[in-house]
Amino acid sequence: MKVNELRAKTKNMKKDELQTLIAEMYKQIPKKMREEKQIDTLIDNPRIFKQEKKKGKQAKEKPDFASVEHEAKTFMKNAWAQNYFAPNREIPKKERSKWRFTAKRLVDQITELGREPEYRMECIHLLEDLYRLFSYASGHYVFSSDEPFYTMRIPQPDFLKRLISLKKEEQAPDKWISDSLQLIVNNENDPNTFYSELLESMIGMLNNAPLKERCVQIAEELVCEKEANMKQTKKAAWSARHAAEESINTLVEMVFMLQSELGEYDAAIDFYKKHYRKIREEVDLYILLEWIRQYQKRPKEWMREYEQAIKRGIEPRGTLMGVYEYVKQENELP
Repeated sequence: MKVNELRAKTKNMKKDELQTLIAEMYKQIPKKMREEKQIDTLIDNPRIFKQEKKKGKQAKEKPDFASVEHEAKTFMKNAWAQNYFAPNREIPKKERSKWRFTAKRLVDQITELGREPEYRMECIHLLEDLYRLFSYASGHYVFSSDEPFYTMRIPQPDFLKRLISLKKEEQAPDKWISDSLQLIVNNENDPNTFYSELLESMIGMLNNAPLKERCVQIAEELVCEKEANMKQTKKAAWSARHAAEESINTLVEMVFMLQSELGEYDAAIDFYKKHYRKIREEVDLYILLEWIRQYQKRPKEWMREYEQAIKRGIEPRGTLMGVYEYVKQENELP
């Protein structure tokens, strides 16, 4: 009989029936087992018994840092060597598909250990290395799945939030903000994840205006730095230039999101116009108007940018025309 079945059967029993049942069950438990399982303590004070049991379980399950660190480094070494993907002598075939269970356990254990100040910095480094590994594996052959975050049931935004939370506890704002931004823009994202979701995970850590303002400044500096590097390497391969442009656009979105939260609507729009790496005029307009709708929710600015684009001869897509008519009539964004 399962516990749920037992509860269902005893739910409507009378007091004297329950007392009889408990007494008879108690008699059937050997004295040695009653002592080992602390049955008398359970009867005397169930609340204290549960608290002591919980403490004992937590102490028993607390991972050992040295063991976790060694296992994590070995796991990453094998992963980078494609030992979880291709035939090899290091990892048996039947064990290769179990990488996701090992990965999830390691991430959870490192996160737990990172709450302790003595291990926090080492845990930050381990999580950073794991984040880079799983990000790379999102677009390359490393594991049997090219969606590692999804496969191990830790979405990329959640993983990033765990990491940033530890960095924020340990590092000065300039350090953890700059590092976190570069973790986002210098690594690939999971096929199920938009960069905006990663940015939102980070923004959740910026819980006051000064932190948001400092993040805007650091993001702007990174944009200017990447633009300068692109000018110096004009003959760079297309893939490298595309990656740099994508990084710039992600940082521009971060600035837009934060300045919009801070009420600096025009500054956000101006920064977009100046630094967003252009695709086509019609596409650029669509992105700008979508950001205004999503992050600013300001019909006035939306109408202004739409009408200015029309005057410059840009032909917007049909969906934008429909939104324009709606905003013009209702004075609100859909």
